[in-house]
Amino acid sequence: MPVTQINIAQGKPKIYLRQLMDTVHRVLVDTLQLPEDDKNMRLQEFDPELFDAKKPYEIFIEVSMFPGRSKQCKKQLYTSMVQQLQTDLSIEPTTVFIILYEPPMENWGIRGGQSAEDVVLGFNIHL
Repeated sequence: MPVTQINIAQGKPKIYLRQLMDTVHRVLVDTLQLPEDDKNMRLQEFDPELFDAKKPYEIFIEVSMFPGRSKQCKKQLYTSMVQQLQTDLSIEPTTVFIILYEPPMENWGIRGGQSAEDVVLGFNIHL
């Protein structure tokens, strides 16, 4: 049940932005072994004059997810993400900055206000 935010400077067509979101979601599903419909994602565009990023970064992907994945799983996520973005959208891998956040399960209020630690998720987070 990751929550994903993508930040990018304005200027790309909507079809490109939709493909960006779809590619990021597909990599999350494949790498984290999530159900296909487990999608909680926002894409935010910024005026280029208000989007200062150290070169070469152009796309920031922040994923908040339940803790439990191994370091190897996370490394695979980083690699798969940049490779798939390059394949699907010709995005140079060095321009993508990925950050993972793993708040404790008790810090997630889901499914009608339940603590995530009290919910049967239906997928494995220990990969």
